[in-house]
Amino acid sequence: MRTRTWGTLTIASILIAAVVLMILLFQERAQPAGSPTAVPVATLALVPSDEATTAPTASPAAPTATSTPAPLLYVVQPGDTLSGIAQAFGVSLQDLVAVNNIANPNLLHVGQVLIVPPNIPPTHPTKPPTPAPTGGPLPTPLPTPTPSGPPLVEIGQVLGSGNLIAEVVIVRNRGGRASLEGWTLSDAEGNTFVFPALILFEGAEVRVHSAAGVSTPTDLYWGRMTPAWNGGELIALRDATGSVVDTYIVP
Repeated sequence: MRTRTWGTLTIASILIAAVVLMILLFQERAQPAGSPTAVPVATLALVPSDEATTAPTASPAAPTATSTPAPLLYVVQPGDTLSGIAQAFGVSLQDLVAVNNIANPNLLHVGQVLIVPPNIPPTHPTKPPTPAPTGGPLPTPLPTPTPSGPPLVEIGQVLGSGNLIAEVVIVRNRGGRASLEGWTLSDAEGNTFVFPALILFEGAEVRVHSAAGVSTPTDLYWGRMTPAWNGGELIALRDATGSVVDTYIVP
């Protein structure tokens, strides 16, 4: 009985092994020769060619704002004339007069502040810049403003003598620039007017009023309580050294 049982098991094992062998042979025949074994491949992120090869372009620089030149301020120096200042700064005399509201272009005083219109070279009128040599002839530098000749100051007229409100002496300059600081107008009775610091240019005049008022470069006020000049008397104009420059008989 036991022998029959082992025989049965042996036959069953042989049959199972045969079946397994046949299955393996069938699978080997079903697979094509040389077929590659599947291997897992990592996924790659692709970059478009136009993005991968095109370099980033720098953003254009913001345009620089152009500032408008501001007007220049120039302080009048001894020897300056309005036409010389206008020529040195490259502006017209008419523009310089209009911007500064100047009533008499022939009358300036030292220390007066002038507004020079913009869009001009910011250089001092008496010291023009030296141009760099370029191989050709250099431009002629601007001339330094100078007086046109010796001063010729005179008493031009006396008006309203004996009337304090109307009394005025007109002093004219028919020559070059003259500084009237320390000059005097006087008569034989001791009435003496002393000029303040004032520059009188060629062709300009200044009016000396006997009454009180606010002095300007064209009108000076003595501040008297009574008239100074009488008809028929002699008025003398003297410079700062006391020398007589001109005389005038009051009408």
